[in-house]
Amino acid sequence: MAAFATLYFVWGSTYLAIRIAVQSAPPFMLAGVRFAIAGTLLLLWRHYRSGVQWPTRREWLGGGAVGACLVLLSNVAVVFAEKTIPSGVTALFAAGTPLLIALFNGHRTGASLGRRRAIGLALGTCGMILLGGATLAAVHHVTPLLLMALASVAWAVGSTYGRGWGQADDVMMASATQMLVGGLLATIVGLAAGEGQWLQTHTITWQSAVAWGYLAIVGSMVAYPVFQWLLTVADATAVASYTYVNPIVAVALGMILLGEEISPRMMIATAVLIPAVILVVTGAAKRELEVKEEV
Repeated sequence: MAAFATLYFVWGSTYLAIRIAVQSAPPFMLAGVRFAIAGTLLLLWRHYRSGVQWPTRREWLGGGAVGACLVLLSNVAVVFAEKTIPSGVTALFAAGTPLLIALFNGHRTGASLGRRRAIGLALGTCGMILLGGATLAAVHHVTPLLLMALASVAWAVGSTYGRGWGQADDVMMASATQMLVGGLLATIVGLAAGEGQWLQTHTITWQSAVAWGYLAIVGSMVAYPVFQWLLTVADATAVASYTYVNPIVAVALGMILLGEEISPRMMIATAVLIPAVILVVTGAAKRELEVKEEV
């Protein structure tokens, strides 16, 4: 449960950190350099301190493909979206990801959702509708919506089908290759888009620098490997339940740090989302137990 709690609260806080960082940092470089550095440090640590072998060519390709989905196509899209919409609203849109993951994972494995998880997903969707109804007015253009749709689809593909792409057996090393390759791809695209020139003519504020450091160390080096480890030991749909909790964390941080108010609608939505998460997580565990008993 500690691993789930890490994703729930750390990644919930990263939405606010991204919102702060992107105010004075270019999107591609913000995401790319963050993940490239985190991936490099983790790669070196696992090899030289833990004795894990360097990834093979096949493992680089598999990890790089997952990194392209999770970093270049997903995280960068979220960063771009947060240039124009609040962090809490971004987290709300990302909360539709469990439905995609459940669909893709069912197609990949042929396993059914089960009654408990289906009810949990339905409750979670209702909770997100309640929570998002009061904030959708903050989005005035279609571009952020398209970016968040891209981010959700790419994340769901990388989290489900990516498990079948050849990667390192060591979860930390696999996470390192994903972050490093995904970060390098995002950085290269950023340089091609002229963000290197932007850095020469603009100053990054200390608030953005601190937020970037938090994203690189806590959001990437700590939470990302935890996410990848959970995907190897738990059902992908259960792991994706963090997207139901992230908006609650994002809204709470907005209230504490930015003085935002919590409406009655948010309180009701929270009361719906909490049992939804419990049903999804425990439903996955129950399904795994039933499968083992059948075997």
